[in-house]
Amino acid sequence: MTEERRLAPRYEIESGEMAMLPVALSVRLLDISPAGVLLQTTQTAKVGSRGRLSLTLEGQPFSAEVEVRRVAQGVDNVGSRIGAMFVNISEEHQQMIERLVRPSSPMRPLRP
Repeated sequence: MTEERRLAPRYEIESGEMAMLPVALSVRLLDISPAGVLLQTTQTAKVGSRGRLSLTLEGQPFSAEVEVRRVAQGVDNVGSRIGAMFVNISEEHQQMIERLVRPSSPMRPLRP
């Protein structure tokens, strides 16, 4: 007989409760504004879903919670373009984006 190593007993759930596991999604950043981002990916996402976007901006680590607001077919019908807005972003990271997109920045706006 094997010895039970669990700290607490497990119980079977009969109602079939739904659960979600966050998964990593590799994306390419297409554009950024103080309000959100446009991403390109080979996968798709559901409008309303949330996740943590982590990348490097200005050579510094950047991380913010985003909510998917729209999903469209990608360029040449490959993958998806995902529009997401920032829903939880630190003041430091908000300032990082504002420095990046201000008029004196070497980056040019995509649209007037």
